[in-house]
Amino acid sequence: MAVLRTYEDVLAFDGGPTEAEQQLIDACKAGEQCTLGPDRPDTPDSARTIRADILRYLIVGGCEKCQVGERGVHLVGGYIIGSLDTSFAAAHGATMLEKCFFASRFDSVQTQFQLFNLSGSHLNGLFAQGAKIEGSVFLRDTSNSDTIRLNSSTIGGQLACEGAELTATKDVALTFHSAEIGGTTTLQNVQATGTVDLRGATIGGTLVCVGAFVKSQSAYSVIASDAQIDGGVILHPRSQEDKGVVQTPFRSTGEIQLNGATIGGLYAQQTTLVATSTGQSLSLGGATVNGSVRLDGCSTTGEILLAGSRISGRLTCERLKLRNDNGHAFNGQAMRVEHSFVWKKVEHHSGAVSLNGAHVTELDDHPDNWPNSDRLFLDGFTYDRIKGTVSTSPARMDWLKSGSYFGDEFRPQPYSQYAKFLRDTGHDEDARHVLYTRERKRRASTRAQLNASGHSFAGPLNLWAGFWDILLRLVVGYGHHPFRSVAALAMLICCTVIPAHYAWEEGSFAPNAAPVLVSEHWTTLASTES
Repeated sequence: MAVLRTYEDVLAFDGGPTEAEQQLIDACKAGEQCTLGPDRPDTPDSARTIRADILRYLIVGGCEKCQVGERGVHLVGGYIIGSLDTSFAAAHGATMLEKCFFASRFDSVQTQFQLFNLSGSHLNGLFAQGAKIEGSVFLRDTSNSDTIRLNSSTIGGQLACEGAELTATKDVALTFHSAEIGGTTTLQNVQATGTVDLRGATIGGTLVCVGAFVKSQSAYSVIASDAQIDGGVILHPRSQEDKGVVQTPFRSTGEIQLNGATIGGLYAQQTTLVATSTGQSLSLGGATVNGSVRLDGCSTTGEILLAGSRISGRLTCERLKLRNDNGHAFNGQAMRVEHSFVWKKVEHHSGAVSLNGAHVTELDDHPDNWPNSDRLFLDGFTYDRIKGTVSTSPARMDWLKSGSYFGDEFRPQPYSQYAKFLRDTGHDEDARHVLYTRERKRRASTRAQLNASGHSFAGPLNLWAGFWDILLRLVVGYGHHPFRSVAALAMLICCTVIPAHYAWEEGSFAPNAAPVLVSEHWTTLASTES
């Protein structure tokens, strides 16, 4: 690419400016928009062709004999040939290249822009690593046939990509890895074939992906691990009653990864998420959410991973559809939810649900919406309260039973936790019933493990353990029903007093030693009784 620095260079460059280029030069000097056509030219057109060398000359401000106006370059409908390279330069005014077709890659490494607008254009790649844009970046309705790279760039305003069609040749369609964006990033209605990568990015506003469809060629559709998104991530449609416009929910093929990210919230209602090679459809492992996570109506094929996450608001899983034939469908191990955890009307088709080591302030659930044994894990799951009716209903007891086994091994903690909650809320009798059930299952599990161990004395030990178990259960209810001992004592008294009475009546309580029978006291007593 030739670097044109003076207007003489422009006049001498390969025959001088064409009619279209002269029209652009005149418009830039006048501070006006140059429209070469009403739409984007997808095929070469001499009346609309602009050479990249001349366009670069104008973007950086021209020269003293050809000064570009303060508004900068505003071109509409141009066909750009050659490699446009503004790397390490400073653009003069705004750079607005709308509805243009770029035949080659646009390079703008470390370029300083005041405003960058490529809306409606077609790109054969954009390499803007480290670019500094004082205002906003507009990529609305753009298309590309190679990766758009904004890695480590600084954008003072918003990044708007509404309606863009992004195609990747090497797995990544759009990347702004480690970028700093002051405002909102909008990927609304984007159609992307390839990964959207914003690892380590800082977004001062919201990441909006409403209506987007991201189909990844690799494992990830959206990867934002270690990103900071102050306004949160919105995947679901906004109010569909707003101006009568019905918006399409977000869909993705590939994992949405937010591991280690700090976000203002996640709103993924009515979205469709399909995992690929990682097996995970949505991942927030170790993430910090300074707001709520809403998965209402979400349909997933693969694992939803929330392990180790910290959620300061609510976690809502209502009308959630879970399916994973090869592992966990919902993994909330060691997560912390500072407000409510809602689990209602969940359709669980396959996969396990794990809450091992998790803590929520309030559990708001339907007990019969949880999966059955071997697919539910509650060991270490704690909560401060349960919303709604507190009971030991069959559904609640089945929930405890289903979540207390890891294979054949019984884990007593879910029963202990529920009993603690019952006592804290004044339901002492129900708490004793739960602890009684826990002890019975614990002892049964211990005997089963002893049998399976193959120990040489397993039979006699289990016989003794079974006898002791029955005795403790009937006499004191494993210590949780101590008044059973009153009935046991009454039965013991009956078993001793009644036989003693009949023995006395038939004379069985008489001495059989001769010295006693002839003694004065016995003869006196015998004569008195007769």
